[in-house]
Amino acid sequence: MSEDKGKHSGAEAISLDHEWERRNWQQWLHCNEQELRHAVESVGADPDNVRRFLRQAR
Repeated sequence: MSEDKGKHSGAEAISLDHEWERRNWQQWLHCNEQELRHAVESVGADPDNVRRFLRQAR
């Protein structure tokens, strides 16, 4: 079974622990660090929930 390594799946949580992780998530979600932190604080670390939250905020 092959997995698309370019996509973030619901299996991995967003981590804000390291600068490089924040930068990668910001790039993938098209947001800045403040928006990312606010989204994670609001809906948790699930990438799909964060993506939906950011989309609704715009």
